[in-house]
Amino acid sequence: MTAQVIAEGANVNREHLFKEAKLEANAWQLLTRVNQDDLTALWKAADDLGAPPDIGLGVLKHFHFRTLGPLAFKMMVAPTFRQSILEALHQISLVSEVWRFALTEQNALGVMKFRLSNPDMEITHHSYDAFISACTRMMQDCFPVEIYKFSEIWFAHADFGLREKYERQLGCHCKFNMNEYALCVDARLLDIPLASADTELYESLDYRLDHQTRNLKNLSENIERAILALIDQGITPSRNTVAGKLGLGERTLLRRLKEEELTYKEIHEQVFEKLARQWLQRGESMNTIAERLGYADAASFRKMLKRRTGLSIRELRGLDASD
Repeated sequence: MTAQVIAEGANVNREHLFKEAKLEANAWQLLTRVNQDDLTALWKAADDLGAPPDIGLGVLKHFHFRTLGPLAFKMMVAPTFRQSILEALHQISLVSEVWRFALTEQNALGVMKFRLSNPDMEITHHSYDAFISACTRMMQDCFPVEIYKFSEIWFAHADFGLREKYERQLGCHCKFNMNEYALCVDARLLDIPLASADTELYESLDYRLDHQTRNLKNLSENIERAILALIDQGITPSRNTVAGKLGLGERTLLRRLKEEELTYKEIHEQVFEKLARQWLQRGESMNTIAERLGYADAASFRKMLKRRTGLSIRELRGLDASD
């Protein structure tokens, strides 16, 4: 969906967009949840191609609440609006490593703040706009009654002279150049029982969501164990070798990952990051670690670690930067 939104915003086809971003054209055909670096590359490519600054709003047209599966229905049958919001924030936090969320009350508003898990992560304002647009569409689809709507949305970026368009499309007052991004509702709505509340259905959906989370974790853990076993055997982990270790075909592994909204690359890099931290703190050289993990050179491996952690190699070794 996101690639389509970006391509349409830049008025180019998908192939042209991916070429401009220096990404393989089939990158998103294999994996469901592409990492934030790839998203940022696509948004930047769109900027270079002359796309308008509000292209993230295109998500409003393409996002559908059914994308969320049972979570959307659990939100609709929650006892209160507050519980519905907390449920959504909790479930999104389980599967997203990009955002961290909080729900607070201030100035008669319920304020849902979201910020980057890693402040050093490179990200454009388009990703914020896209996430806000998805949340707005989700609110419209799950709670079509007029009373349940955002009363304010805060943006940390400028309005680009498009304030009226933002407010028209998002359906509420928008504040720009704020200190943070946030979605706000009238605080009085938070504890009003939802007309669609259904305690029995709400509790039954707990099992479905917990089951999805357990499957997600089990698949991740199995892949992690396979990667570690291959490294111990001196074999460079890849989608093909990991699938073989699990007794699966590569296409079957990719399908399982897609069903759980995971990517092999994300799990792969998580394992490599953990190992790198351990080995660096033991004093091993970057060249040795990079070679052992199958990287072409230490510079490529260093770049991956910096992107994921925001830390220098000295910091990852546990040394103070001033040492």
